[in-house]
Amino acid sequence: MKLHRQGVFAGVARGGATMKDALSGWKTIVVFLDNTPEGEIVGRQAAELARRCGAHLIGIHALADYLEEHPAASFALGAEAVSGVIAEKAADERNESRGVRHRLQAIVQKHGISGEIRIIRGERGDDDLVAAARCCDLIVLGYPDPPGLPKTWPADRLLMENGGPMLIVPTRAKAGTIGRNIVVAWNASREARRAVREAMPLLSAADSVTVLVVDPESSGHKFHEGPGVDLARYLARHGVQARISRLETHGSSVAEAILSATEAQAADLVVIGAYSHARLAEEIFGGVTRTLLARALVPLFLSA
Repeated sequence: MKLHRQGVFAGVARGGATMKDALSGWKTIVVFLDNTPEGEIVGRQAAELARRCGAHLIGIHALADYLEEHPAASFALGAEAVSGVIAEKAADERNESRGVRHRLQAIVQKHGISGEIRIIRGERGDDDLVAAARCCDLIVLGYPDPPGLPKTWPADRLLMENGGPMLIVPTRAKAGTIGRNIVVAWNASREARRAVREAMPLLSAADSVTVLVVDPESSGHKFHEGPGVDLARYLARHGVQARISRLETHGSSVAEAILSATEAQAADLVVIGAYSHARLAEEIFGGVTRTLLARALVPLFLSA
């Protein structure tokens, strides 16, 4: 399987960014996209974030398996028929690659940033996909059907394989700037701590940050001081003034509480440590992470 780096683009630099918007901690952002309307939504969000960061944007598109897209081609018999299938496949891939390349180029020029496109051929190019996605500060991915990502690679698999943070953008979410009003879902776990640290560029630039603690007395996690207090003080030392909100579920799920708090506070981003319980339990019982992925209408900043 081959990974093709097809062109480096540069937009016209635009002024007007404030110090608060200069998220200088991130220099490389990866976005998975395609030539669909959903790919346009995710690409625009990633480009706007890259503009705020002064970051380079890498667009990745994994070409779909041809036989899956055109099952009739698998019945081709004879050298001439097989040659025709191969030629048609090559033409389709060229057209698809050209369309994605033009889309990223237009987005880059509109936002005044630098960028490049990388095409991964074949759904079995797992090593190429992981290698292309790892050398970055942040991955931006659409949801629930991630544009540009093979069907064999669900979002949670990419998160676990990549080892870095991921920004999940629901393609049905309202357009707008991400990270002005942030909710941090805090349970004092290792994963939550890592998510906060990796989201610090966004937290530092936010207008409002809320530390949300759900069922603090029965969460199973130990808080040195009052639930959320330690984190609020830690954030304050980074110049982030956060308020603390504590909620009891009273029999409902933790995910429901997070979703309700997000809606009530008109948040535009939730920061959460993914899979802070055993992964097997997450897969069997659904888990907070999976429920949020399925139902959230605002972007999620995930770290595992």
